[in-house]
Parts: sequence; structure tokens; C-alpha cells
Amino acid sequence: MQNPIGMHFNPETVRNEMNNFWEVLFNPVAVNKFLHTISSAYVLAALFVIGISAWYLIKNRNTALSKKSMIVASVFGFFSILFTIFSGDGSAKEVAKHQPMKLAAMEGLYQGQRQAPLIAIGFFGSQTDPNNPKEQEFAFNLKISNALSYIAFSDVNAFVPGIKDLVHGNKKEGIISYQEKIEKGKKAIDALAAYKIAKKENKPEIADAALKIFNENFNYFGYGYYFGKDPYLLVPDVKISFYAFHTMVGLGFYFVLLFILIYLFAYKNKFQNKKWLLWVAVWTVPLAYIAQEAGWIVAEVGRQPWVIQDLLPNIAAVSQIDQSSVQITFFLFLAVFTALLIAEIKIMLTQIKKAKISDTNENRGGTK
Repeated sequence: MQNPIGMHFNPETVRNEMNNFWEVLFNPVAVNKFLHTISSAYVLAALFVIGISAWYLIKNRNTALSKKSMIVASVFGFFSILFTIFSGDGSAKEVAKHQPMKLAAMEGLYQGQRQAPLIAIGFFGSQTDPNNPKEQEFAFNLKISNALSYIAFSDVNAFVPGIKDLVHGNKKEGIISYQEKIEKGKKAIDALAAYKIAKKENKPEIADAALKIFNENFNYFGYGYYFGKDPYLLVPDVKISFYAFHTMVGLGFYFVLLFILIYLFAYKNKFQNKKWLLWVAVWTVPLAYIAQEAGWIVAEVGRQPWVIQDLLPNIAAVSQIDQSSVQITFFLFLAVFTALLIAEIKIMLTQIKKAKISDTNENRGGTK
């Protein structure tokens, strides 16, 4: 939805219709998202195994099996997190290409620049403009020089547009303003309406002229729904995007370090006086879930307000389904998945508690 390719907009049906299955299947955005999601799930699984194994070692249960499990899981998790970082880098480049506003929000970048730095750690402070509550300045930040330009475009000298560049335009960098896009989008919407009327009234010349205008402005179709509205409504929540993104990335690099430490201590059998590390491993399990959810928050908040990038905003993606039907479906899904969650947690806890001890002497062996 962030890079709608392999399709053609049919003005007769007012729908995007697929015309190239392979382009849809191998959409670079989708491929990167898929690989990133799967590899991050592997990371979570590895951390889960390590956490449970660490719990057994703390309780002097299944020590031999737990140490072996930690070695296998740490190696598997290490390579999984490296692949997650690699696929995340590819995803970032696609975001820079197709969702520049999302990238700007993820980095809290208001003024675009060349050799743009990446904010490693940052905290927002007071607002810089009372008339624009979305614009924030940092109370503190730690930057990595040139990193954002390189990550986004593989070029340290590349220009990374900021929120102001995208909203107000930047002629020097060839960026048109949101207001211009809104006007072009309004032309596309009006032309589509005129085309349908002309077709209905059997006026082919008027229909062809309207269709030409529509095609010329189609790429900005979605912006037309914001005609007469504040262009800043097209800016996602910067704080949520920024904090979610940096939480995900920060935890990712923490996982790399943890996998290395766990492997070294497990392989060398040196957990005797390292219960602090075992407890860290146990409490890292919920952090793995937090990292996953932070990633989804970045994806879903950062893309706002678009359902289909540049073509369909959420204010226009309204169905004719009755409100009560939506509510009933929502609460049914809520009940079913809540029940499944409770059942899953209960099963996992039961299995963890019931784990058989293959060697009774292990109970006396401690965590040597």
C-alpha cells in the first residue's frame, strides 16, 4: 500500500485493478517488510528460549539442557538479528523513496539537509512554534554525523527532506509543496467526476478531456481530499513515530549485545556468578515483544494519514457498513483473540513448570 505498483486505476469502476501479478508479488516495499517481520519473529523466538533457559538455570533445573539451548538460541538469534538489521536497512531506503514524510517523522527532522545526521538518542522538549503544536525541538539529542543521508540514500551528501520541506516545498531540491499537491489532487477528483458525468451523458470529447486532466494529476489524487484543510493534517504524529522507531532500533542493538554475552558465558560454562545476566535474559523476553510492537507502531502511525500512499487517505477510506456491524465484529474478534491469548499463556506457563528433569543429579549441580 506504500508503493502501489502492478496495478492500474480504472476510472470506470473507480478501483485499482491488478495488471501485473509479479510486480505486486515482488514489490520491494513488501519484500523488505516481509523479511523484516519474519526475521524479527525469529529474534523473539530466540530470546524466548534464552529467557526460559535462564529461568531454569536460576532455579537449578535442567541445567545441561538449558545451557545447550542458550548456545543454540544465542547463535540463531545473533544471525537473525543481523538479518533483521539488514532488512531494516532495506526498508528504510524504501521509506525514504516512497514515504519521505514518514522518515522525517521517525527522525524528528523538520528542516531538511545534506549530510543529515541520525539521532541515536533524543528527547523532545518545548514546542518551537505555538501556532504549530506538531513542531517540536529536542531538549537533548545525540547525533551520528551523515548517518541518515547514508542510510536513506547510500550517499552521505544526499539531501534528506524534512517536514517543512515536504509541507511548504523546496524549489532548490525539486520538492513541490503539499498545497500544490492538494490543488493537483483536487483537479484529479473533479476531473474524475466530470469524466463519469460525460460518460453517462454520452459526451466522448468531454470525457476524453476530463480523463486527460485526471491522468495528469492522478499521482496526487489523495491530496485532493484535503482541499481547504490545513496541510499539516498530512503530517503523522512525530513524537510517537520518533520514540517508537528509536525504541525498536535501540532494543535491536541491545539484543545483539545480549546474544554475544549469552553465547560466550554459556559456551565457556561461566554462569556460576552471573545470575545478574540470567535475570537480564529473563526480563528481556517482554522487551522482545515491546520491540515488535514498537515496529508496528512505526509502520502504522508513520504512514498516516494514508491507506494507499498519495492516493487514498483514511478520511476517504470510509465504507458503507453499518456502525453496529463493525462494533459487533470488533468485539467478537477481541473476545476470541483474548481467549486465545489467555489459553496460550496458560499452556506456556504450564509447560515451563512441568518441564521434566532428565538427570536428577542436575538439581544438585547448580549452574556450573
